[in-house]
Amino acid sequence: MSTLRGCSLGYWLAALLLTVASCATSDPPRVLPPDVPPAPTRATLQLGQKELADGRFVGLAFSGGGSRAAVFGAAVMKELDRLGLLQQVDVLSAVSGGALPAAAYALEGYRDFDFQNGFLEQIGRDIQGAAAGPWYLVPHNLLRYTFRNTIPSEPVIRALDDQLFHGATFADLNPSRPLLLLNATDALTGDPLVIAEERFAALGIPLGSFSIARAVYMSAAYPGVLEPLTLTDGHVGTNGTASNPVLAYDGGAADNLGIRTLMHVVEESLSEQPMADRFPQGCLVISIDATSRPRNETRTPLSAAAALLRGHRRNVLELAGIPAAEQDRTMFGSFRVGLNGSEGICQFWHLALRQLPDSDPLGDYVTHITTNLGLPAEDQAALAAAAARLVSKGREAMNGTAGWAWLGESKPSLRSHP
Repeated sequence: MSTLRGCSLGYWLAALLLTVASCATSDPPRVLPPDVPPAPTRATLQLGQKELADGRFVGLAFSGGGSRAAVFGAAVMKELDRLGLLQQVDVLSAVSGGALPAAAYALEGYRDFDFQNGFLEQIGRDIQGAAAGPWYLVPHNLLRYTFRNTIPSEPVIRALDDQLFHGATFADLNPSRPLLLLNATDALTGDPLVIAEERFAALGIPLGSFSIARAVYMSAAYPGVLEPLTLTDGHVGTNGTASNPVLAYDGGAADNLGIRTLMHVVEESLSEQPMADRFPQGCLVISIDATSRPRNETRTPLSAAAALLRGHRRNVLELAGIPAAEQDRTMFGSFRVGLNGSEGICQFWHLALRQLPDSDPLGDYVTHITTNLGLPAEDQAALAAAAARLVSKGREAMNGTAGWAWLGESKPSLRSHP
């Protein structure tokens, strides 16, 4: 779950904005001419020819956790790239801080996005400092946001756009990169809200023109700290307000690992064809899990939100085939997918910071990095070292293991997807 809670920006803004009332930012869609249908994007729950060409499914899930999750996610991607596995990935599913490297990779080739050159440095930029920078010192902005009890969305979205996404929309997603699914939560129902063509079509919002920075913010808007975002279809109800709005905030409220969305994509694909025919070469879900290990030396009771996050993580990992008692030790599991003759097994590879114990100096360091939207260079270097160690450990465990021989094979290219 994204979180400026407990960090310097949260306290600074709390004092600055005072505590009186809260409201949400409305994000109306850009209006397209009626005779111009919206172009499809690479944010869809449906696997296409590119994803199905090799007969194998590989999904990569990114957890929440602010810049700790963002930098760790980017560093794991670099390690998977060295193995030749990143090129095999079909779908990226990300929550909160993990949305930054996932979206940046999916935008490869847009503006200065170059995975092979400066990717880690881009993801490690100080979004928090930019959000709390000179913009707040303009008098009319300060007055505008004084009477709030949550951090307003606009400066955070602006910082994400200025520092990383530079005006990118879903239409700018690279067709040769994996599908991108960012996860938020419908704040009015508590249901998962996957930012995808299918959900936005139901809202009457063209996803192609929707800002990537706003989508990442939706996925990261921690309830009670960052204000939620209101999505509307642009129509006005009888009382003058937007009709049937959807209020969206942090995807971690439903699944802070991003794994359930990948399970759903596989299940949907198997509704059309059995596993043996759809994915004869196998199915793999990789989880990049930046969950921290907070110290609680004073034995202070956990907040309800923290307890729910831990419970959700435990339940999701059990679904993926790792028992609760083994979730900070065991890297591998498997889970069954499909029904009524379409059944099959998906392999699961869990790469978690918490697999590095406190008795290991690196593990003690990285699992206690606080959840901010900006990290010092030494924290980023430690997270990169943790990623290298965990991926290497997992790769060694795979050697000689049945079912992993394909790792690192080239994914077939398609002329229609340069």
